Amino acid sequence: MSYFKSTLTKSLILLILFNLFSCISLKDVQLIQPDDTLKLDKKGYIEFDKPEYHIQVNDQILINVATASGESMGMLSSFITAANNTTSGRGVYVRQDGNIELPRIGKIKLEGLTLEEARKAVQTEFYKIYNEEGTYIDVNLAGIEYTIVGEASQGVFRSQKKKVTLLDAFAQSGSNNIYADLKNIRIIRSESDGTKQVYVDLTKESIMNSEYYWVQNNDIIVVNPRKQKIWGIGLNPLSVVTTIMGAIATILGVYLFFDRL
Repeated sequence: MSYFKSTLTKSLILLILFNLFSCISLKDVQLIQPDDTLKLDKKGYIEFDKPEYHIQVNDQILINVATASGESMGMLSSFITAANNTTSGRGVYVRQDGNIELPRIGKIKLEGLTLEEARKAVQTEFYKIYNEEGTYIDVNLAGIEYTIVGEASQGVFRSQKKKVTLLDAFAQSGSNNIYADLKNIRIIRSESDGTKQVYVDLTKESIMNSEYYWVQNNDIIVVNPRKQKIWGIGLNPLSVVTTIMGAIATILGVYLFFDRL
């Protein structure tokens, strides 16, 4: 029986230690914590590395046209946005061949171009038909669309903002899951040369120096689960205590049963 008591004591100690070390700490769930590796410029501002986006197939492009003379765009008006009303105009999609196609103007190759390069390409073709004097043309994405899957509010989300950060993305999705592993957020990004993926740590403020802090159109954000979810314990101190007390009650019940034999 002494051997059984010794085994029981050791089992309880191991169980308590296991649960305590499995508990999710504040450092695991707090975003943008102070980090010695955060880079600042000479003025003390955070250094940003926002990559320039290159247009991809299936992107929806908005073309904004403003004319001093108020010239009618005719058939083209269904594909452009008036300068004083950014919600009108349905834009145009980049087709599989990398081109957009506009009435009267025809095809314009935009795939792989930056937004500024796309604006110049549209201008060049536009001014072959319409008067260049007193006309302003701008080209933008119809929004930034990204996907979130995993331990978060899953779905496809769209933002009308031109600049979207990972914090913006999670705020818009309403993600607030304590099982989310913020230290290993996976970003899958499509580029003209192919698809690449990286893992980022949202608990460190140095993430703001990374190019992956900025969400790009068509990004897939994968939120991995913590190991505690698989174990089913250690979510918070209360759950740790509950698990320990339940285990102790079970082991004591077994001990008392054999002690009475």
